Amino acid sequence: MSEVRPGVLMVGAGEYTTGCVFTAAGAAPDKPAGVVAITMADLRRRGKVHPTRMVLADAVGSKMPTVRATMKEKISDAYKEMDLSMETLPADDVDFDAEAYKAAIARMQKGDVVTIFTPDDTHFQIALECIKAGLHVLIAKPAVKTLEHCRALVQAAEEQGDVLVAVEYHKRFDPIYTDARDRIRGLGAFSFFNSTMTQPKAQLDTFRTWAGKSSDISYYLNSHHMDVHAWSVSHMARPKSVSAVAARGCAEARLQPTDGRTIEDTVTVISEWENDASVDAPGAVGTALYTASWVAPKADCHTQQYFHYMGFKGEIRADQAHRGYTGSTDENGFAALNPLYMKYTPNANGYFAGQNGYGYRSIEVFVDAAHAINTGATTVANVCAEGVLATIDSALYVTALLEAGRLSLDNEGCRVAIAYDDGSHPRRPTALKLQR
Repeated sequence: MSEVRPGVLMVGAGEYTTGCVFTAAGAAPDKPAGVVAITMADLRRRGKVHPTRMVLADAVGSKMPTVRATMKEKISDAYKEMDLSMETLPADDVDFDAEAYKAAIARMQKGDVVTIFTPDDTHFQIALECIKAGLHVLIAKPAVKTLEHCRALVQAAEEQGDVLVAVEYHKRFDPIYTDARDRIRGLGAFSFFNSTMTQPKAQLDTFRTWAGKSSDISYYLNSHHMDVHAWSVSHMARPKSVSAVAARGCAEARLQPTDGRTIEDTVTVISEWENDASVDAPGAVGTALYTASWVAPKADCHTQQYFHYMGFKGEIRADQAHRGYTGSTDENGFAALNPLYMKYTPNANGYFAGQNGYGYRSIEVFVDAAHAINTGATTVANVCAEGVLATIDSALYVTALLEAGRLSLDNEGCRVAIAYDDGSHPRRPTALKLQR
């Protein structure tokens, strides 16, 4: 097997990839220079990806000059030795090409890596094309919008055999959340989980074109804590039913959509989980509430986020937004700081020094795993079994919860049952059933 490091394809040239946002507020304060491109540039500097094969694809070619200028200002001009040489697609004179990613895939080689950070409703088709091309795929959360599509990606990846498909749930690499997950596994049967995640109204402006159309706030934010919860308890419990409620009015007043779409302000997904026979209370039922909102006021940090977990033998509480580290400037005022996510301040020698951030680590671990698979040092099955990366098979619970929440909202809060085939894969949901 080749020892050559994988090439990189980045699909989607927006905020998370490049830090480029076409709004008055600009990029979110917790990711001012984006996450993906800056990480890939540093991985190239460190010799972890191919030295020349790097491609950035989007649907809008006419914004690429601004994207390249933004990356130059925020990355290559801000740090030493950050090479951003790459091909961008489509051409700068193309206003819109929804299939530009196909031309980008054609430029890649089997075993290369691709990141997909595009609107939620485009993930499935792009990921499927990449899997068929033999590329290792890292998809922005949520992976896809429906259980059917998630199952199809699981099947496609398994049929390919040597292709790694994962979801970029960076909270798995937050040391606090990682420790919480490990502690939870010693707290007996699952009883209760409650999470909240909110962002300020300015985020709506960034997502104006797809908010309430391509996706909703539950898919965008609740997916994080759903994954943390499932990651912590899926060895002993599985979700059995879901219902959801929502607040609305604020987002629609701000964006004033003219196409009749509904844009919920805040969504709470309520689920029941059943413990299995492997714990001290087999068949016991636990409950979970996941709340997400994008109509919060501007506060000390961009994302307020915390959870409370209770098992039969103890509980865990985590406030991820406040780590006791704060700062204040004349320009930006008071802020709760979190360099544990992404550290953008250069080191004393002018180099990027964010390699320990969990936003960076979630991408690096994926790239390292892809390279290890390419060289025969490990297998996709081993990576799935390790349970560190959120491989696509582990995304089935989260996808079921998200889609069931959407179905409930669209059907006046009706309960939605999650069905399973208790044969060879009893932890893989197979269908959702609306209960009127």
